[in-house]
Amino acid sequence: MKQLVVFLLIGALAPVLGPVLSAQALPPDLVCDGSYHHRTFRNVVVPDDARCVITTSRITGNVRTTGAPRVVSITDTNVGRNIHVRNVVERVTIGATGCRVDPVAGRNLMVRNSRNVAICEMSIANNVVVRDNRGTLMVRDNKACNNLRVVGNHVRSLRVLRNSYAGNFSVARNSWVDRKIVRDNVALHQNPAACRRAG
Repeated sequence: MKQLVVFLLIGALAPVLGPVLSAQALPPDLVCDGSYHHRTFRNVVVPDDARCVITTSRITGNVRTTGAPRVVSITDTNVGRNIHVRNVVERVTIGATGCRVDPVAGRNLMVRNSRNVAICEMSIANNVVVRDNRGTLMVRDNKACNNLRVVGNHVRSLRVLRNSYAGNFSVARNSWVDRKIVRDNVALHQNPAACRRAG
């Protein structure tokens, strides 16, 4: 009889407990090869030869690439930890669609050994490192609460515009064919912790 009472009690509470239990569930991980909109993921991995497009979403953990993906596009999407993108064959776009909003990277944003890189209107809690890329390169209207480094890129055009940084700023050892524009980048004159608190 006691078991029957317990089962009945659990059955009666299930509709009440259901939403509470599901709210505590972690979002899924994603192996990204396709388009995803208005979703929440924990960690995102972009595999070899993939075309990964994520918009207006939330990633609570990290984004990283493996192999040589074709496209990585993450726009209007906050990332809780690190974005580490390497070896992208065609295009990397990280930031805001039309630069109208201000996505966040909770730790570092690093793009290396990729083609046609655009990083626009991001707030990064730590470092931005963009190195050894090819094609075209644009880093503009970003806020880095530590260092901002654009180093060793060999590109057709290079634009580093209107970024702010709390640590060191370095645009060095780059080569370009058409043009190089580096202007209006400003030091925040505050330590990284104060920068993060300011949001």
